[in-house]
Amino acid sequence: MFKRLNSRIVVITALIMAGNIARAQSSEKIQESKIESLISMKISMDKKGKFQDRFTIQLFYGEMEGAKKIETQYKELELTWESKMEYEAPNFKVWVGSYRNKLDAERALLEVKKEFPNAFILKP
Repeated sequence: MFKRLNSRIVVITALIMAGNIARAQSSEKIQESKIESLISMKISMDKKGKFQDRFTIQLFYGEMEGAKKIETQYKELELTWESKMEYEAPNFKVWVGSYRNKLDAERALLEVKKEFPNAFILKP
């Protein structure tokens, strides 16, 4: 009788452990897929420049008419980097690009300065 009880305990323990292992493996797969989706989201946001710890190039700071003129002039050049106009009371700014490090910004600045000699790098 003692052997029968002991073998039942062993079987029940083995079943419980097998269930725990199966659940742990499925939760690891779920966690891995969540991590992979978060990493891809971070990479996408990084490429789009969604983080504020980036360098940019400022082409203009002043009235709206001047900012529109400079932005149009820049877009006609069809350079690689996107431009955007920002408003900071009471003036407008024209910014170009979003660079991860200062070296990338300096490389772009060399190209931009050919047409806009007053351009400079800033870290907003």
